[in-house]
Amino acid sequence: MNNLFTHKGKSGNCILFLAFLLFTGLFASPVSAQSLKENDITLKVQSETVENVFNQLSKITNLKFFYDQQVVNDAPRVTLDVKKATLKAVLAEITAQTKLHFNRNNNTIAVSMVAANSDSDASRKITLAGVIVDEKGEAVIGASVAVQGTTLGTITNVDGEYTLADVPDNSKITISFIGYQSMTFLAKDKALAKVVLQEDNEMLDEVVVIGYGTTTVKSATGSISSVKANDLQSYPSTNFASALSGKMAGVQVSLPSGAPGGSPVINVRGIGTLTAGSKPLIVVDGFPLTEGSDINSINMSAIQSIEVLKDAASTAIYGSRGANGIIMITTKSGKTSKPNVALSATFSLQQRYDKLELVDAYDMAQYMLEARNTGYVNKNPSIRKETDDTAVRKANGASKRELIPDYLYPYLNGEKGLTNTNWLDEVFQLAPMQDYNISVSGGSEKAFYSLSAGYMKQEGIVVGTDFDKFSANVNLKLMPTNTITLGFSFSPSYSKKNTFDEDALSSNFLNIATGIYPFFAPYNEDGTLSISEQIKANTSTDGALYENPVAISKKVQRKTDRLRLFGNMYAEVRLFKDFKFKTNVGADYDASIYKFYTPSDIGKYRAAAPQPISASQSNTNRKNYLIENTLTYNKLIKEHSIQVLLGQSYQREDQELLKVTATGFGDSSIKNIAGGSSFKVEPSQYSWAMISYFARLNYSWQDRYIFSASMRRDGSSRFGDNTKWGMFPALSAAWLISNEKFMNSCSAIDYAKLRVSWGKSGNNQIANYGAQALMSDNDYLFGGTLASGTVINASPNPDLSWEMTSTWNIGLDVTLFKYLGISADFYLANTNDLLLSVPVPHQSGYTTSLQNIGKVRNTGFEIRFSTAKDVNMGPVSWNSSLNLSTNKNKVLALAPGQTQIIGSKGFSITEVGKSISELYGYEIIGIYKSDEDFKKYPAMAGTQIGDYIIKNQNDDNVINTKDKKSFGSPLPKVVLGWNNTFRYKSFELTLDLYSELGKKLYSTALATYMDTGEGFAVTTKEYFNNRYHPVNNPNGTYATPNMGNFSSARKEARISNKFFYNASNFNIRSLKFSYELPSSFINRLGLQRTQVYFLANNLLLLTPYKGMSLNGNSTDALNQGLESYNYPVPRTFSLGLNINF
Repeated sequence: MNNLFTHKGKSGNCILFLAFLLFTGLFASPVSAQSLKENDITLKVQSETVENVFNQLSKITNLKFFYDQQVVNDAPRVTLDVKKATLKAVLAEITAQTKLHFNRNNNTIAVSMVAANSDSDASRKITLAGVIVDEKGEAVIGASVAVQGTTLGTITNVDGEYTLADVPDNSKITISFIGYQSMTFLAKDKALAKVVLQEDNEMLDEVVVIGYGTTTVKSATGSISSVKANDLQSYPSTNFASALSGKMAGVQVSLPSGAPGGSPVINVRGIGTLTAGSKPLIVVDGFPLTEGSDINSINMSAIQSIEVLKDAASTAIYGSRGANGIIMITTKSGKTSKPNVALSATFSLQQRYDKLELVDAYDMAQYMLEARNTGYVNKNPSIRKETDDTAVRKANGASKRELIPDYLYPYLNGEKGLTNTNWLDEVFQLAPMQDYNISVSGGSEKAFYSLSAGYMKQEGIVVGTDFDKFSANVNLKLMPTNTITLGFSFSPSYSKKNTFDEDALSSNFLNIATGIYPFFAPYNEDGTLSISEQIKANTSTDGALYENPVAISKKVQRKTDRLRLFGNMYAEVRLFKDFKFKTNVGADYDASIYKFYTPSDIGKYRAAAPQPISASQSNTNRKNYLIENTLTYNKLIKEHSIQVLLGQSYQREDQELLKVTATGFGDSSIKNIAGGSSFKVEPSQYSWAMISYFARLNYSWQDRYIFSASMRRDGSSRFGDNTKWGMFPALSAAWLISNEKFMNSCSAIDYAKLRVSWGKSGNNQIANYGAQALMSDNDYLFGGTLASGTVINASPNPDLSWEMTSTWNIGLDVTLFKYLGISADFYLANTNDLLLSVPVPHQSGYTTSLQNIGKVRNTGFEIRFSTAKDVNMGPVSWNSSLNLSTNKNKVLALAPGQTQIIGSKGFSITEVGKSISELYGYEIIGIYKSDEDFKKYPAMAGTQIGDYIIKNQNDDNVINTKDKKSFGSPLPKVVLGWNNTFRYKSFELTLDLYSELGKKLYSTALATYMDTGEGFAVTTKEYFNNRYHPVNNPNGTYATPNMGNFSSARKEARISNKFFYNASNFNIRSLKFSYELPSSFINRLGLQRTQVYFLANNLLLLTPYKGMSLNGNSTDALNQGLESYNYPVPRTFSLGLNINF
């Protein structure tokens, strides 16, 4: 083994050693050590380098040594044998042996050479003075300013200022502070007047938040990804959650709706459930929010960091709520400094950037003519001709859809200047957005504070949609004594949102905009809104019968007002030397009012105005309470570090909903339910509660071997009487390879750690009363009269319990050549006891029963490459990270005797042995072009020339549902994120790239109307230019236009591979260019820092998909990959200003 690391090729062999670990499936994660008291140091070394001695002292005391590498390299080796010695005595002994000098400031110790006799030193003495700040312009307090090779040095004061006299003008000055990259200057360098320290991006002592505590990157044993506040600044505050996707391997964020105030869907390491919720648990400052909480309700400017806990070793501490991952959000707190005031202002413009292109009015007229002629002639070609006029067609028994509307003829004749409305242009708009924030932070030795407030106003890119939000955050920390710490946080927010119902196609503006013909205009010649013009014009020919979407956006009210008050407070007491007790109390109050109003002067689908006025109002009040108590024990016994956590938690939620629907309006001036005369009242309420007990043990030996074990016991009101309690254990271990002695000569490897974990976590995201027999209203005939009653529609299940996920994770974290960081993980997660509704015999009196049945497996690989510190390329520095993740799920079992589940939308299938929600439909292999094709290929009844040929999969010469097949998972096979930062003097450029490979989508918009040739809605240019015609386009790949052909394979072909689209994509998600104004200028204005920037989000999208939104549906596990008139995510251009006082 020694030869492997001592011969000439030792660096290469070290890397081969790590490659061997990767090849054998061993990957890793970070390790930990805790500090001893400084008067209780036991250390024995024999002829050891001082650098290794410093490393051991750092592990024992938690102090950080800063030094010039050359000084340490030149120092003689040290021999020590001390027991229960003080730090001062140990350092004195090192000084006696090495002539090194130590200068301590709080938790840092600056190391320098004892000054030599300088009688012959002819250099001139100068005095240095300046200020040291961080990248935000905030003062760095306690930064070390040292003259290399001497004992001369100082630290910065509370304002970040320093003065150092009698400095040789030919000396070198080193400036350092924990958590930042050290910098060296010549004493004569004018840059010393103001030094900006940059964060050390790969500091192993960087703190990360975990469940019920914190740890360091070095000491974490689980799989954890982290995003800091600076990483969020390249994304709009409306959806900062999108910053997680592409920056964290294994974390995907999508927006099913890009509407203002839209909520993101976050998946951590795939989908491990079929019918229960798949959203991760969100924990804000230690408070677990209720499932489904919107992460964007939190003020982005108040966030300090976001950690995502991905493996069971990390999530099991949250037990029954950890199976989908945990998102830990920490808000900003103050630090020891004078008050720092920060202002920010951003102005943005948003625009549509999808690829959906519709035909104009002239092409639409030709399309409708062909569709109606085909539908008319094909029913009886012997007597029906395309040239038949309306009278002849009626005489021949033509349906309304086989008549030619009179308004088409001017377009068919090519008349100029006719109405030619692109309705997508009418409903989409260039939308402004404003965002303003102010914060004040600071603190002293006994108190820290951080206060912030923000206002955001966003117009939507679809007319009639907007979102306003006021938010604030208060974070206080008090230390009245050395043993007591008090904390308080409070985050109120109030928002107003106007939008439309995306799920109801009859009121979805985007659906209507593709269904209303371009022959009609949104406004009359006098500038008033056009009302029901298309409905009236098309009633006689049964064309598209939609109301003007612009009129709907201006007249129909869908408004939501929401108030949220979220608060948390705690008290922590040091009971004894190694024990701390903490109690935490929190509350989350969420109240919303949704108001809907439709006036009489607006039409509905197939019904022209006037219509009866309708109005409704829904009031929702939700209250969530939390009480938690924890006891922690930390002890270091020689080379052993022990940490114990014991805790208890109680959480409860109550919600009340009251919906009132009003009709019978006599006065249209009252635009709410108060104007109605008849009311329908629908109240509802629910409650749930959970009580938990948990424990965790962390153990470290010699800062090389780390072990962790945790257990949580949850009791939930949601589950059956026999199974209300569940146990969730976890075990993990890590080996800090780089701390082994055999790695000392391996210069290529700076840091290496191997880790493995196993654990169980649960998923309790089901209805609150799923284990109980439920009743619903039902009408029945009694004596010939309809009577009201109730019926039990779901059977009770006293054994109903959690879905349980068991996860293995193996990982490796490495830093090579001081610059390249690599982190790799492989995981395998088996989810058992799936929560499924199973049909039961009707004799039981029930139809279904919710049971724990079925199994799913998720496997995946994640790897991240990063620059461990900035790479300097002349005057330009570069920092980068590239991550790649894969995920594959497999259904192992369903209910007994069940092999598949067809999704409720009909386009997906979940089968045993395959992935969840694979695309499912017919396989189109061509178009029927002649009678010979009908002899060659079997067809459904009613199939005509120009219809699609469906492949007969089982060769039985019958086309039916048995011929449907799976076309694979719509979820991406590979997800890539590449994030870069370039700096040149006061300029900075950040560039975030994102790609999904192997993604597929099923578009109901394209399949149902636009690309099936029915002529009932506006079609796409793609279809129009490639439609089959026996003369004009015999090689066309789309079916012939055919109005009203619903009985043939045309309708069945809507769900087929023809409309399963390749949605792989590459996106420039964020491009930010910033410039920091010179301090010589802004200091005269009383400012610390001023930055201006330009920001572009979703700047460039490359994809073959031609639909409206790439995100599709992500909320229903059994219907993945559905795109149905989704509100597209906008492209955004922003100008911003950041000012610090």
